[in-house]
Amino acid sequence: MFGKPTMEKRFEYRGDLAVTPLAEILATIHRYRVPGVVRVSRETRQRLVYIDGGLVTFAATNEREASLGAFLIRRRLISVEAAREAARQVREGLRLGQILLSMGALDEEGLQQAVSGQIREILWGAFDWISGEVVFDIGERRSDEVIRIDVSIPEVIVEGIRRAADARRLVQRLGQATTLLEREETPGDLLSLFTPAERAYYDRVDGRTALQPLCGKGPGAAADNARLLYAFFCLGLLRKSAAAPSGAKKIRYRTGGGSLG
Repeated sequence: MFGKPTMEKRFEYRGDLAVTPLAEILATIHRYRVPGVVRVSRETRQRLVYIDGGLVTFAATNEREASLGAFLIRRRLISVEAAREAARQVREGLRLGQILLSMGALDEEGLQQAVSGQIREILWGAFDWISGEVVFDIGERRSDEVIRIDVSIPEVIVEGIRRAADARRLVQRLGQATTLLEREETPGDLLSLFTPAERAYYDRVDGRTALQPLCGKGPGAAADNARLLYAFFCLGLLRKSAAAPSGAKKIRYRTGGGSLG
């Protein structure tokens, strides 16, 4: 789990993605309601998620393939030639967004939408990291960015889980095939993040139906239902009511993309 704060150089929390997925780490951070930056590192790659007032405000990365220029080219919002010219000026100390505005490659609205989309892409991609170190530096803020997304941490958690490529790892966090889940008595307003069909699925969690059959009773495919249950769990809407008995089998079921288990 997410560790206790260290007292060496600064206040921080540390975690290991191989032990605790990013969604659960963000949920823990949200419970403390403190600002800071989440640094997700794997070898030389790093993604930064800035948090303030319970909101994710910005995200950045040192990965070239996730840069703003690469994002714009993939979305065919600028040409490769324009990207090369802008990159040349960036090396001279100018910022890419302002360069593209001055070149007429983007207008203000287009730049706003592009940066917002790139920030979200960085966020969603971090949810697919299954290994790496996570450090949360408490109190650090990023104030030099004009464009912010200001999305609540619970919204980021839910969307990140929806987009996660590997549903197997998520369902494993919930337990074995026979694990029982039950609803929290006071779920609060977090259920507003879900559709009516998803909220109806939440109401079907009764503390008696085992995890494997429960994954087959939701509004979507089994893998999507597993993601939903994990999202409920991360947000504190569900809890485990009983451990699977000794020798319980792992969950196995088939989806359009193959078996999950």
